[in-house]
Amino acid sequence: MKVFLKICKALLYILYFLIIAAGIAIAVLLLQGKRLFCIETGSMEPNYPVGAMVVVERAEFEQLSEGDVITYVISDSTVVTHRLVGIDPVNRQLTTKGDANAIADGAPVSYENVIGRVSFCIPVAGWIFIILSTRFGRIMLCILVLAIIGIYLIRRYARSPADDDPLPEGEAENKDDSSSEEAAASEEGAAQSETDAPDDRADPENDNKDLV
Repeated sequence: MKVFLKICKALLYILYFLIIAAGIAIAVLLLQGKRLFCIETGSMEPNYPVGAMVVVERAEFEQLSEGDVITYVISDSTVVTHRLVGIDPVNRQLTTKGDANAIADGAPVSYENVIGRVSFCIPVAGWIFIILSTRFGRIMLCILVLAIIGIYLIRRYARSPADDDPLPEGEAENKDDSSSEEAAASEEGAAQSETDAPDDRADPENDNKDLV
């Protein structure tokens, strides 16, 4: 039972640490004016695999160059992250292409639809947001957290009082030894008292002398 409690406590600590660390990291990035997006398709593999998280920062049109990876919004409000392969400075339009695609995207991207340029990528980290973006993922996360906390509390408070405050082995031995010593001392004192007590019984010979 103690091992199980330790495992539950360790899982809770790990969960707390991950939540706090992720919250701090996201807050720092947002304060710097950056945005986070998740790669949900394989069009940018292998450099940007599915489940990766990309950190995007704002970039002016003049700061963009071919080879940059940009994140933008297309006509149906879908966010896409593709590589920049062509620039039209007159119309301020950009030609993009997925690294895993054989040809460039069909329609050029207007600069007004560009969210920013990708600064760096964090593999796997995006899966957390992809899962939590679904209702099923949020429900499963709540169930997992409540299950860990519930099992830990049940195991913690269902133990008997004897299990909560067990005596150390050394103290238990000392207590047994002291009890044995006290018992022996009591028996020895009782025996000595019995030996030293005066004999009040009458002496037959002395009684006879008094009668003569």
